[in-house]
Amino acid sequence: MNRYECAGIGLLGCGVVGSGVVEALSRNQDKIYERAGRRPVIERIAVRDLTKPRSVRMAPERLCDDWYSVVAHPQTDVIVEAMGGVEPARAALLTALTAGKSVVTANKQLLALHGAELLATARANGATLHYEASVLAGIPAIHTLETYFQANRVRRLRGIVNGTSNFILTRMNTGTSFSAALAEAQALGYAEADPSQDVDGDDALYKLQILIWTLCGSTMPETAIVKRGIRGLTEEDVRRAVAQGKRWKLVAEAVFDAAGTPVSAVVQPLPLSPEDPLYHVGGVTNALTVEGDLVGEVTLMGPGAGALATASAIVEDLVKCLRTSVSSAQSRAEASYDHSVAATTISV
Repeated sequence: MNRYECAGIGLLGCGVVGSGVVEALSRNQDKIYERAGRRPVIERIAVRDLTKPRSVRMAPERLCDDWYSVVAHPQTDVIVEAMGGVEPARAALLTALTAGKSVVTANKQLLALHGAELLATARANGATLHYEASVLAGIPAIHTLETYFQANRVRRLRGIVNGTSNFILTRMNTGTSFSAALAEAQALGYAEADPSQDVDGDDALYKLQILIWTLCGSTMPETAIVKRGIRGLTEEDVRRAVAQGKRWKLVAEAVFDAAGTPVSAVVQPLPLSPEDPLYHVGGVTNALTVEGDLVGEVTLMGPGAGALATASAIVEDLVKCLRTSVSSAQSRAEASYDHSVAATTISV
């Protein structure tokens, strides 16, 4: 295959999400090639621990424990970031974008804090920044805001954007205590050993900041957003709501004025009535209601967590990236680039 028909992918992180990306590319590589015109080939993967067992297998020579060697590798055209955290992810993505390599990321905290810097760096160097997976995993929320709501003035965003908290509240609404529901979420892999970012509302706040930034081009600082998590919700609060036919949900909401400027934003648990579209969203499912002045309310709902759901958003972004990338790969050296059948096969 011609070198320029391939796109070298550098993957940063191969945990749950990174492994999902490897599997998704293995499953649908031909489909991506059909749609994007270039075949994505994972060239290098950076991991923290080279000895850790993984659910997917890659040729050992493609694994390393140094993000810079992935970003700077002459055969990586696009960098997919699934490592999480702020540093060294920020340094890695700034390095990639400065070199003109486009980036696909699922890193909500990084984008909430440094999204404007990353986007400016991408634009200054002819690269692109894609981040659908950072907000609602498999739900195309960013794509919808960027492509559909062009004529509409968005009045309000309102959603359930954290699957862990929603799972816990769903169980609490049926009589399970907070501690038991949290333990169950951790056992199922929905919650981390330290669940603070989920249950205290930080994760939902980051996602709300990204949604606002996507719509307005600038985000609200964390200090301007009212935030309350679900940790302080008592069993009596839940029983009282259930007796009234309501269900508790952690709701993220932003309200905009006629000029499209956000005037308020809040993350807080609320008891919702059955007529509320978010009332019916259970388990780790996420949902986002967008209210436009012309269309009214549009609600998107789907998987807000999980390896393949998140990988799906990453790979969809990758298709966009490959379609829109001008031949930056062609400006780099073509020497010693050999995609044999063995090199392009990913076994899972």
